[in-house]
Amino acid sequence: IPGIERAGSGGPTPSTESLNTEDLSYSDGKKKLKQQIDIRYGDSNFIKIYHLPLLAGRNLRPSDSTTEFIINRSYCSLLGFNDPAAAIGKIIMDGNQPVPIVGVIPDFHQASMHTPIKPLAITCSFQTQFYLHLALQPQAPGSNSWKSTLAQVGKAYKSVYPNEEFTFEFFDESIAKYYVAEQRLSKLLQWAAGLTILISCLGLAGLVIFTTNIRTKEIGIRKVLGASVTTIVSLLSKEFVKLLLIAFLVATPIAWWALHRWLESFAYRTPVSWWIFPLAGGTMLGIALLTMSIRTIRTAMANPVDSLRSE
Repeated sequence: IPGIERAGSGGPTPSTESLNTEDLSYSDGKKKLKQQIDIRYGDSNFIKIYHLPLLAGRNLRPSDSTTEFIINRSYCSLLGFNDPAAAIGKIIMDGNQPVPIVGVIPDFHQASMHTPIKPLAITCSFQTQFYLHLALQPQAPGSNSWKSTLAQVGKAYKSVYPNEEFTFEFFDESIAKYYVAEQRLSKLLQWAAGLTILISCLGLAGLVIFTTNIRTKEIGIRKVLGASVTTIVSLLSKEFVKLLLIAFLVATPIAWWALHRWLESFAYRTPVSWWIFPLAGGTMLGIALLTMSIRTIRTAMANPVDSLRSE
């Protein structure tokens, strides 16, 4: 099928949490290390399809059983080898069967960022190679080549397994499923934050309108006595800015704690940067000043005669 760049067989994809574990042991003559290690199964095309480069050694040779191991950098370090090349040729005991290490690959995430990278070994095993792994040729924008290729694959599959259902999944889509909850939470927080800002601005606008209404005559007197528009706007806004600063000081530690607790659920995470909070506070202050200025500037620029006429 010309639309396929490379094909291979093996166990679940590298983004699938369902994998086998086995008790593997290694002895350097002085001490023996026995550890439960994650096992992935794949033929010689497995690491090529998923672009897993070799740090040292060679690829697996085709086999119908476990005769060789490719290990990741974490397992290499666990065995005590800082240099990946030093691990090549060392013997791992899989039960009573000696299995040599023939290659070392970099660490890669086998699950979401919530889970730390674990020691891993990749090997061939005909009995567990029940997935077909395909690397498709690049698809041009607007082209339908992938759909056509998958239709041909499905037809070939049904010709061999007429009673089985042909199903497939894209690798990037399987990775995206790990973060569905985070994406939903992000959308929920965006809507909640937007609604909160809107309600806050409406409340602030109402408070400003109320304050300017009861201080209309005071503003008129100040203007008669020579106060500028800037001075009056500053006078009216100062009290609200104090309230905003108090709210910011109360909200900041709560927000930091909530962010810190959420990030703790990830094995690999970014630190909470300090500049996020001043930026949020500055944005909040800017929105508040914009909301207040609509009313305060109009009140400050009003004719003082109109505000004093009712006396």
